[in-house]
Amino acid sequence: MAFEVRAPTGYQGRMGGCDVVVLDNVSLTRVGPGRFVLVNSAPGDVPLELLGRADRPVILDWDRDHPIMRHVDLSKVAVEDAARMRPLAAGKALVESSAGPLLYTLEESRRKALFIGFDLFKSDFPLHVAFPLILSNALRWLHPAELEQASLELPSGQPIVLPVEHDVATATVTTPSGRRVEVPAIRGVVTFADTDEIGVYRIAAGRADMRVAVNLMNTSESDLTPRPLPAPTGAAAASDATPVSVERELWPLFLGLAALLLVLEGVLYWRRQSAGRLAAPSGLGDRWALALRGALVVVLLLALARPTLPRWVDRLNVVFLLDESDSVSLAAREAAYRFVSDAVKEKKGRDRTGLIVFGQEPLVDQGLSERAALERPKVQVPGRATNLFEAIELGLASVPPGEANRLVLLTDGRQNAGNALAAAQAAKDAGTDIYYVPTPITFTQEVVVESLVLPEEVKFGEPFQAKVVAWSEKETPGRLSLYRNGEFLGAQVVRLSAGKNVFTYRQALEKSGIHVFQVGIEVDGDTIEDNNRAIGTVVVRGRPAVLLADKDREQAASLAGALRSQNIDVTVVEPDRIPPDLGGLQRFDGVILANVSSLKLTKPQMASIRDYVRDYGGGLIMVGGEESFGLGGYYRTPVEEALPVTMEVKQKIEVPSLAVVLAMDRSGSMAMSTDEKVTKLDLAKEAAHLAVDLLDDRNEVGVMSWDTEFIWDAAVGSAKNKAPIHRAIASIRAGGGTDGYPALKEAYRVLFDRPAVLKHVIFLSDGQMTRGDFQGLLSRMAKDKITVSTVAIGTDSDVQLMKDIAKWGKGRFYYTEDQQTLPRIFTLETQLASKAALIEQPFRPAVTAPGHDALQDIDWKTAPPLGGYVATTMKNNAELLMLTHQEDPLLATWRYGLGRTAAFTSDARAKWGVLWLRWRDFNKFWAQLVRWTLRSGTRGDTVASVTRTDGMGEVTIEAIDGKGEFINFLDAEVGVIT
Repeated sequence: MAFEVRAPTGYQGRMGGCDVVVLDNVSLTRVGPGRFVLVNSAPGDVPLELLGRADRPVILDWDRDHPIMRHVDLSKVAVEDAARMRPLAAGKALVESSAGPLLYTLEESRRKALFIGFDLFKSDFPLHVAFPLILSNALRWLHPAELEQASLELPSGQPIVLPVEHDVATATVTTPSGRRVEVPAIRGVVTFADTDEIGVYRIAAGRADMRVAVNLMNTSESDLTPRPLPAPTGAAAASDATPVSVERELWPLFLGLAALLLVLEGVLYWRRQSAGRLAAPSGLGDRWALALRGALVVVLLLALARPTLPRWVDRLNVVFLLDESDSVSLAAREAAYRFVSDAVKEKKGRDRTGLIVFGQEPLVDQGLSERAALERPKVQVPGRATNLFEAIELGLASVPPGEANRLVLLTDGRQNAGNALAAAQAAKDAGTDIYYVPTPITFTQEVVVESLVLPEEVKFGEPFQAKVVAWSEKETPGRLSLYRNGEFLGAQVVRLSAGKNVFTYRQALEKSGIHVFQVGIEVDGDTIEDNNRAIGTVVVRGRPAVLLADKDREQAASLAGALRSQNIDVTVVEPDRIPPDLGGLQRFDGVILANVSSLKLTKPQMASIRDYVRDYGGGLIMVGGEESFGLGGYYRTPVEEALPVTMEVKQKIEVPSLAVVLAMDRSGSMAMSTDEKVTKLDLAKEAAHLAVDLLDDRNEVGVMSWDTEFIWDAAVGSAKNKAPIHRAIASIRAGGGTDGYPALKEAYRVLFDRPAVLKHVIFLSDGQMTRGDFQGLLSRMAKDKITVSTVAIGTDSDVQLMKDIAKWGKGRFYYTEDQQTLPRIFTLETQLASKAALIEQPFRPAVTAPGHDALQDIDWKTAPPLGGYVATTMKNNAELLMLTHQEDPLLATWRYGLGRTAAFTSDARAKWGVLWLRWRDFNKFWAQLVRWTLRSGTRGDTVASVTRTDGMGEVTIEAIDGKGEFINFLDAEVGVIT
């Protein structure tokens, strides 16, 4: 199969010279006719309407009979996010979920399509065996010409029907004798009916070259379908008027003859040897010995060929298999017995009849005999299931081999145990015919509870949904009752529509252990009560554990108290107490960084937080404040990778322009390094690169390096064209002494003439500087509204002077011994200087996704205003839940790897959120948001799964040690809930 990947911009619709087009997360207005697989894509001309998104839809059922779904099991597939879809034209739902169809097929006059309503990267579907099966089946169902090159086989006289590309107008058919015929292609299909000639036909259509073998095959010989028994009129079903031909095997007879010949040959050989003659046979006896040897070979060959001799018998053995499961009504059972009684009356002479009754298991009611009539069945069988397999197997065991045998199956066909096709194959191999008589369905009203869908595991106190899936014969009212651990929770009058119904109930559990839920539906006129109940279990592992990091423990008390009131265990630490590695983080189900500066974290520590979310499924929430997001120096850090927002700030008209000078020490000491890999100057240049990237087109930037003299590496100018500025920064080299006064004076001179509203200098040094009139210079700069912030690196730096420069310059002082923090210092200082990220204005949040799990069941009309936030920018594929008055993200979420993260850009303390602390839904909001991010379940040492086959349950346990290897010969103890 040829496979080609194209960019969406290069696709113009239709087939584009391909047999199948797969659109993966592509938005198009039109695709036109053809064959398509639409993965999380709904082009404008496809009759599908997208109604939004659904979080964690539960797969309820799938169509097991459709060609695409053949041999597919979706019971363990998990989908994190899916589209809510409504079809606008006739189609077929292949997979149904709690949010609607997940897989849907469309068949139009000139278009065939399979719609997959979720992003494959937001599901474990590609990791299951079902994924390649569905893909292969879908390509076969779409019938691309290139996939049909395998030789086909047809009987003589049957027309050849093959799909071709939509753009193909004619095809050339070459017959076995070499005759060439031009055949038109109508709506993508070529039909050739002149197939009386035996051999291989070749069909050339466009790029496709196919071959079809036509022979004298007899399809009836391979037909395993039970043949329907005709009504008992005239010649009865139980007996034929003419003798029946059966096959009798003769090979045992030939083997016996071979044994006799071997005895005779031995006698002659002994006589010959006793006479003492060792020469070649010359006498009559020797010749007979040779002839007998030849005859022996011939007889053995005949025996190996297993020849048969047809003989005619006039006795027929008929066993009636009567279905008395719960799905067959009393009226239907009576009708089936009358059919049996009428059929037996028509039997001939020595014909024998018998009766087997079956449900969950079969029992012989009346064995084979030549009786004139069969009595009403007396045995009783369990009716909870219909096991056609065991019924046919018992029927085969009840008839003698080598005779004319027939099984008559009277059932409604609602098999839910065993494999009837396997039993039918066994009957065919035994030469026993199967006839099928459908019993009438007389139920006027039937309701079945198909399943109770529950999560396997939830956290302590975590809200979850219990979904009841019920099927009804027709529209009817009913009473639905819910029980938990045997305790009645309540009942509700529901309206069941014809077909499948889903009822959802919100639950929460505050006790660890296994909880058993039961559901039952009562409907007037319902016949079978046993199928009106379902059972399910939920495991509660205990309270979720959350790590809350905040530099002010008193301010963190409000958020911690809110979570504890909602059954979430909270550990409050200061930023320097955050676990330094994954081992410490994995003790928690989620991490909250509340107004935590990145300068309090090491780079490996931030990488551990990112990996904790991405690789181990942990939750992460960043809460705003003056030291969070961009103001905390998280620009282009591992933590930013995990968050649904970036630290960049979109341009706003009301934000004043900025001119900034980056004045960096390039003295010889800046070439030193603590790790012998990266120098202090290298990190300073990296910091300058990031600071330049943060500035937008309206800002100005200049880069100056100095030792005993200063150099303008990049003169102050617009930050629009960043490439030459980056090249200038990269060219800076270390060497020389340390005299920062001339450089600072030059920065003042240049900035004084710039038109920007905000003017700022970031002054970096790692050593002792030559003294100058810094105080006088900085006083003049402050008077002219030019601010200066300083960064001192290491213990060798002139810390006191750098503090004074920041104080006199109305800026901020930073001291670090960790060179890796330099890039973060520059980025947060640039954002602080621009005053674009910090928005301190009162506003009311605008909720954009009220149906999200974090925002459900909250009266947002009563939410008080917030006093400020940190501006950020949404990432692609992130979900925006709440907006600020300036249309910046207030609350955003997304899935990152195996985990989930959220960004709340305002705070949860007595500053911007002071009014929220007294809001009645404050606790509920934060608990729901935190629960949404938490790990859905940690992988334990053992994983158990249960499969059901032929009415038997099989428990499989996978035990894994600390190294991720399987544990063998483990003694397991399993509990069963009934």
